[in-house]
Amino acid sequence: MAITEILSGDSSLAGFIKIWRTEPKTGESMLLVDKQNMILNGGAKIIAHALGGRPEAKIWGMYIGYNNAESFTLADAPPIDALYSSPFSDFKDDPATTPDGYFGYLREPLTFTPNYISTQGYEDNTVLFSTMITTATRAGGTAFGNTSNIYEVALVSVPVIGDTTKDTVFSRTNFNPIQYNPTYNFTITWGVRILVPTV
Repeated sequence: MAITEILSGDSSLAGFIKIWRTEPKTGESMLLVDKQNMILNGGAKIIAHALGGRPEAKIWGMYIGYNNAESFTLADAPPIDALYSSPFSDFKDDPATTPDGYFGYLREPLTFTPNYISTQGYEDNTVLFSTMITTATRAGGTAFGNTSNIYEVALVSVPVIGDTTKDTVFSRTNFNPIQYNPTYNFTITWGVRILVPTV
């Protein structure tokens, strides 16, 4: 589990994601991904700005990375590190300039208002963000469609709606590729939990 220490002592900030596939007509859901994620260095900046009252620091939505190659596996994915050394912006609008020509990403706003859950001894110490993929268009890279393999997601703050260069990635994770199927709705729920040391 990747945890970034941002407070003091044993205080920690930890993230986790769950991805469901739902059949719209029946409401039947299947959990496809359930794992921890990495909080990036940009997450510390977002937390500091949020505590300082800057409204642009709030979480806006998610980046969703995909690849259209039939043979794509997680081993082919760009590396993930706290410094954000492999940014999504590498996947340019022109697929010819995108690495391997098969990568792309979505830039999707939150579908639902964030809500909160409590762990034992705390009140509202975990915030949940959710985005649903029903229809989507690419933010960069190759076209998104029925053969796209979704393999990573990132939680982002968007200080300037029309300027993607200002986006700040809070956390990021990848997983075994999931082939997109427009027959289903895909819901990504991202939790961020804050814990403080006991005395």
